[in-house]
Amino acid sequence: MDGLVVTMNHSETMSGPLDGVRVIDLTSRLGAYTGRLLSDLGAEVIRVEPPGGVPERSHAPLTEDGLSFSFAFTEAGKQSLVADSTDTSNAVQLEHLLSTAQMLLTSEGPALLRARDMSPEDVTNRHPGLVHVSISPFGLTGPYADRPASDLTLLAAGGLLGLAGDPDREPLRAWGNQTSVIAGVHAATAALIALLSLESTGRGQVVDLSVQEAVAHSLENAAQYLDLEGVVRHRVGAGPAEAGTGLFKCADGWVYLVGGLGGRPLAWESIIEWLTDQGIEEARTLDADKWQERTWRRSREGSTAFRRIFEKFAVTRTKQELYESGQGRGISVAPVATPEDLINDPQLVARDFFRTIDVGGNKLGFPGSPYRFANAYVGPRSGPPSLGSTSAAKLSTPAGPGYERTPA
Repeated sequence: MDGLVVTMNHSETMSGPLDGVRVIDLTSRLGAYTGRLLSDLGAEVIRVEPPGGVPERSHAPLTEDGLSFSFAFTEAGKQSLVADSTDTSNAVQLEHLLSTAQMLLTSEGPALLRARDMSPEDVTNRHPGLVHVSISPFGLTGPYADRPASDLTLLAAGGLLGLAGDPDREPLRAWGNQTSVIAGVHAATAALIALLSLESTGRGQVVDLSVQEAVAHSLENAAQYLDLEGVVRHRVGAGPAEAGTGLFKCADGWVYLVGGLGGRPLAWESIIEWLTDQGIEEARTLDADKWQERTWRRSREGSTAFRRIFEKFAVTRTKQELYESGQGRGISVAPVATPEDLINDPQLVARDFFRTIDVGGNKLGFPGSPYRFANAYVGPRSGPPSLGSTSAAKLSTPAGPGYERTPA
């Protein structure tokens, strides 16, 4: 598969939009993805680790020589500075390091931050030209601010767990640490806005990112359903919410079809015409009046009847054939891509989306960034750092140009 991944060979320079920005990363796994996204944009991200390294270095799954794939993903492009938190001299060292940086990333609740003398307000008072992005499970204020949390409890508290799984079973946690990815995207967006303000005013600020709120912000249209229609969305599992919509088997996998939404038969006539033109005589039964009724369309019997008819047509055709044919008729249908499909996808290959990075002799494929900047490189620049790849002496250089520091 490595041979199919585009290597880092680009005409644009290796400089990025955040060149000259230094970020001190004190996060746990909860906030690590934020630093990765900023590194992709060209920031110098310094991951501060305890002696022996952060626990994430050994999180499974691992390569044969012990490299954590998840650590490689979240730490790509960063540098590593080892600092013993029990050594008081390191506190002085860290304060000096913060004086050379534009941004600090943390991922603990307010009580733990205060115990480390890292309360965001205190940090920005000591360093007025610093943006402190505080990523925490429930935010810095409110009755839950210091509650412990995990990926599972944050999915639950944010409402996403209630929408995942089969309706007749308990909620289902999605694989991986989805809340850290959700938090990372939201925190990086807020960090960029704060950097824009820093660039124009010279003043830093506290960015208070609640992971619970970031998850709640990612519930698609669940809140709007309740607000506008008084409908509480529930788990629907893999089955369709109504006839004509959902996953359907085809010759080489699955397609996702949207034949109706909100009980309304959006593309119903086009689907009937599509199927009858291809010789599926049973499709004519879909023209009966009952298929226009919301209750029938949302019934199990109606969904089962439609599936039987549509899959009789779909199982003899590939997902690409169905995609091209259906879209050509204005029907919303899409192939369900596998990882192998994505690696070989002509569009992603043409845009050099996947990058091959040498990580300790391992050629690993990394997803790039979903955006491009003219004459600038955006994406992973290297693999994860070896432990202690940089030192405090190397980081004594002041902050980069373009960010004038406001005197304390």
